[in-house]
Amino acid sequence: MNTWLVVANPYAYDKAMGKGISEAQQNQAKLRVVFFINNNSINDVIGELGQTGWLGSNPLHKLQNSMLDGYRALANDVLKRVKRKAKEKEVELDIQEVIERPSLEEYLFELVEQDTVKIIVAGPQLLTAKIGNLPSIAEYIEED
Repeated sequence: MNTWLVVANPYAYDKAMGKGISEAQQNQAKLRVVFFINNNSINDVIGELGQTGWLGSNPLHKLQNSMLDGYRALANDVLKRVKRKAKEKEVELDIQEVIERPSLEEYLFELVEQDTVKIIVAGPQLLTAKIGNLPSIAEYIEED
């Protein structure tokens, strides 16, 4: 049985991290952790810059790559911190690294199929309005 912590906000995830560790302890489950990058969100921001004429196609591509590289670097820092906290609480941990997908909702439903007990999602307030139906075992924790 697995408890998943899906970090979709690199700047605020403490509540969700604590909840994920606690759930894994209570259920005597492994805590599986993933950092989720919604590549559609990045594409939307970059696309708007191109459509309004701020950047041409070559700078847009470079900016997109730079933004993704920055998020990947943040992901590594976040995952290291989660690893330290889980180790302090003696929780068995499985780091899944970075997942880049266009839809958080679809990814969460995929996790349900993997012997999952609970899914804790750390996400920004801006994403809350865009989230549709979540699996019943998923809890979205809005972090500021």
